[in-house]
Amino acid sequence: MAWSGDEDAFRGFVDKYDLTFPQISDRPGAIFDRFQVALQPAIVVVDADGGVHLLSGALDEAELDATLTDVTT
Repeated sequence: MAWSGDEDAFRGFVDKYDLTFPQISDRPGAIFDRFQVALQPAIVVVDADGGVHLLSGALDEAELDATLTDVTT
């Protein structure tokens, strides 16, 4: 997860939801710029060939599974 914003809000969000996967504080927005993320939530999937797939908005488990299947086949 990358976050571009207030550091205290970032830490509060991570703590509130007990997130255990890696998080990146992207205060200058470099990651968001690199992957052209305009809003959150967003998921960026980089496939084996280096192709970038940006998914904006909330996804349910079936949508995420379908996307991951599409980019890995």
